[in-house]
Amino acid sequence: MTSSPLISIITPSFFSEKHIEECIKSVQGQTYENWELIVVDGESQDLTVEIVRNFSQEDDRIRLISNPSDDGPAQARSLGLTYAKGEFIAFIDSDDLWLPTKLDDQVTFMIEHDHYFTFTSYKKMFTNQTLSKAAISGHKSNTYKQYLRRRGIANSTVMLRKECVSAEVLSTVGKSHGEDTLWWLLIMRQGFDAFALQKPLTIYRMVDDSLSTKVMNNQRTVWHSYRNELNLTIADAAYCYALYLVDVALRRAKFLVRNSF
Repeated sequence: MTSSPLISIITPSFFSEKHIEECIKSVQGQTYENWELIVVDGESQDLTVEIVRNFSQEDDRIRLISNPSDDGPAQARSLGLTYAKGEFIAFIDSDDLWLPTKLDDQVTFMIEHDHYFTFTSYKKMFTNQTLSKAAISGHKSNTYKQYLRRRGIANSTVMLRKECVSAEVLSTVGKSHGEDTLWWLLIMRQGFDAFALQKPLTIYRMVDDSLSTKVMNNQRTVWHSYRNELNLTIADAAYCYALYLVDVALRRAKFLVRNSF
């Protein structure tokens, strides 16, 4: 491994003109400079393509990949993986942001501890552009069986070694509200535990969608994943689902309490 290994960053985009410029600038602002950014666009009809193309003309580390068969973020990330040249893979959604030392801190953490799958803490950016006072942190370590009963890994916080992420395996994940969680579970099921760098290095932008609708959709997706993609028995799925709901409720309550001070 080189002292400064190449990190391939994959960003799905679709009608992302509102935030993608700020997202890309946060990547360009990294203290770690050996990266490539692969933007996989689902044939956006707004200014997304023009914005990304302008960046790519000025910075040869940025590439725009057209994805005519766009079938959601999971499929776009799988396609992006086929173009990735890096020893490490990171993901950032087109409306999220990274703090300047995100890549540097995370790749150092992975190399020093020989981790294959890591994620960072993050803060929320609300629709009025203010940041949450409290950071959201996942459990320090997560096996496949543990994460069936937990949550806490946000897509834009993740970094993986390339050998533990398979585009072929991940391409089986369909278009759904919780496709990223299923990705992480499939990777953990291969024996790659997920470890937390508990430092808020990512900013997750909240959108205007109804919170109640998002919660209901996510809960339906979790159950569907347990039964159909992960092939759990009804008993095991019910057990994991109950503990998952408890974990989500406890983490949400903890965040609300910490953010109120």
